[in-house]
Order: sequence, then structure tokens, then C-alpha cells
Amino acid sequence: MTDHSGQKRRTVMQWLGGASAAGALAPLLPAHAQQAPATAGAATAAPAPRFAYLGTYTFDAPGGTAGGPASKGIYVLAVQDGSWTPVQTVASANPSFLAVHPSQRFLYAINEIDTYEGLPTGTAEAYAIDERSGRLTLVNRQPLSLSGVIPAHLAVSPDGRALVVALYGGGAYNVLPIEADGKLGKVSGIEKETGSGPDAERQESPHPHMVQFDASGRRVLATDLGSDRVNVFTLADGKLAPVGRTAAQAGSGPRHLALHPSQRHLYVVGELDASVTCYGYDAASGAVGEQRQRVSTLPDGYTGQKSAAALVMHPSGQFLYASNRRLKSDHPLADSIAAFRIDATNGNLTPLQHWSDGLRFPRALTVAPDGGHLYALSQKGDTILRLRIDPATGRLDQPVQVAQVPTPVCLVFA
Repeated sequence: MTDHSGQKRRTVMQWLGGASAAGALAPLLPAHAQQAPATAGAATAAPAPRFAYLGTYTFDAPGGTAGGPASKGIYVLAVQDGSWTPVQTVASANPSFLAVHPSQRFLYAINEIDTYEGLPTGTAEAYAIDERSGRLTLVNRQPLSLSGVIPAHLAVSPDGRALVVALYGGGAYNVLPIEADGKLGKVSGIEKETGSGPDAERQESPHPHMVQFDASGRRVLATDLGSDRVNVFTLADGKLAPVGRTAAQAGSGPRHLALHPSQRHLYVVGELDASVTCYGYDAASGAVGEQRQRVSTLPDGYTGQKSAAALVMHPSGQFLYASNRRLKSDHPLADSIAAFRIDATNGNLTPLQHWSDGLRFPRALTVAPDGGHLYALSQKGDTILRLRIDPATGRLDQPVQVAQVPTPVCLVFA
């Protein structure tokens, strides 16, 4: 999500009216003959997704835009035989991150804003998903806790009963109950953070950045960019309770995390120093163990400002992918994806590749459910690029631009 240099530049964007508004997407480029068939080495036999949902920045995009038409909100596309076609555009204010309910019946979005109806708070939205068309209908919009501004990320509990939100600007985590009809209830739990880091501009206070449930469904793993910490909480009765807080490398700025399918290895990408750190993880207790390895997401000899962003795990547990975004750098790999192989024994990473072709500020990455492709979202390119993942090596190739959407920053499938 966020690489904010200061939340004050965020201004209110009032609800754009109505549950949804049909709108035209920018022209799509077809995913033609380069669509690869399912391979024997694919990680899973997961069903092919039918719909793609894209979260965007509609204003004040951190890091900038491509300079074209502004986004309108959430974009819905139908996915069939590798081709993506527009279905709907839903008016929403800075819906930067999305999450699908385990039932596949509802979609949740955070509105990355700092004011709503005159109060200092962000909001979260619930949408019902039409099973046949994929279209969205607004269920409700719920304010977050007071001073809970600039929400950065969200996660739905595996039982579908709670939404957990990381508040970058609010220095806290929120829990919102999810009702049987998908509606979001009022905030039931607030976990406030304290602390800071050595970067006076980016780490002046806590900045929770990501939340993710482990396989138990009872624990939430979270990053705090501002205080250089990895946090673990239990979720019970609509509230979070700390299990432990693990100090990361000072000044690294923990941004996103990825948990290995074995639940034994935890990976954290540092935005500020472009690193990936591997920790042990005890699934029985929820304890984050020792730091096992730290590797760079950038090649040797890189010069210029560092800004790592996304971190995603391949469903096989064999490969890990991280993105880098160009800020103040002339290096050809400033905009790139770093691919790593994961050692099956100790979880250590071996660099495989840096991919840069077709990328412009790749804020987000998504792995296809079957593990066959990696999707890269270029915030400053208004594009979604699909890259084939070689099932044997994990390397990326066969790029295809599947869609053009203004300022894309999140992709989920249903």
C-alpha cells in the first residue's frame, strides 16, 4: 500500500454517490496466444477465477500516477480463457486494498482517506458479489475508529466473521464484525501501537502496514513500518490481544509479509532498505522466531533511493516474489520484480531473477490461484502485466498486458 511522506496531504473525498456506477474501462489489450495451458508442475488444482477486482487510487496517489484520466474506484473485469473484459466500474474513494470473503459472496475495500463526514477517520466498505455477473452492490460503508486515518490493508478472518484493518496514519489496528448478510458492524476492537524508528520522515510514529491471518485463523500477523516491528495478535470476541512483538532491522520499514504454506517460515519485506528477512514461525504458539536470513530485493551495485513494495508467496511454497519501485534512481532495475527460490529445509532464499520489462512503479503483485502466473500492477503505467511462472524454476517470462486501468494498486480474484 502506502509510501506516505506525510498524511496531511490527504484530503477528504466524500462518497461519490450510490452503490455503484457503470463506467467504461480504458481499452483492454487482449491476452492472445501467449496464454499458457495448465502445467503438470502447477502448485494446485485451484479453479480458474471468473472475475478480477482492481483497487485503485482515485486521488493523491502516493508516488504519483501515469498522468492520464483519474480512476473512478473499483474496476470489475470478467476473466475467460486469459482475456479480461470490463464488467463494471464502482465509484469509491481511494479503494486501495481489497479482500474477498471466504464464501466468495462479498468483497471488502478500505478507503485510504483521512477525513469522512467531517471527522478524522478512514472507512471500510462491504459489497455483495453477484454470482453470475460478478457485479458489485454496496452493502454498507463503515467509519473506522476516531483518528483511524489512512487505512493501509485489510484481511477477512477465515471464518468470515471479522475484518481486521491496519491503520497507517492512525497507528493502530481495527476489528470490525461481519454480519451474516456481509454487512460491516461498528469497530469492536482497537489495538493502539507506540514507537518510532530512525528515519525521521517515515518513522516518526507507528505506521501499521499489513495484516494477515495464519492457518489457525485465530492469529493475525502484522507489520509496522514506523516502529520496525513484526506483530502477532490473537483475535477473539471481536478484539485483538498481543502475542508478541518482534524487532526488525532498524530503519528497514517492514511493509508486507508472506507466510510459507508450511507455517514454519515468515518473510517480511522492508520498504525503506529493500530487503526481505526470513524468520522462523511457530504455528502452535504464534511466536515469531529468530532472524534466519536477510537478502536484498535489488541487484549488487544498485544506486539510488530504495523502495520495495509487494511480497507474495507462490502457492507451492517454492518461490517468493518482491517488487521494487523507482523513486530517486536512474538504475535500470529500479522498477523491477525480484524472484527467489525457497529452500525446503530451512526457508532460506536464493535469488533467481530481476524482471523489469513493462513495469512502471509496480506497487502490487498477485499470484494466480493455480500458481501459473504472476500479475504485476504498474501504478504509473495504468497496466496489469501477466507473467508466466516457470513451474520448474520459478523464473518469469512470456509477458502479456491483460488490462489497462487507471492507477491500479490491488488485484483480487473471485
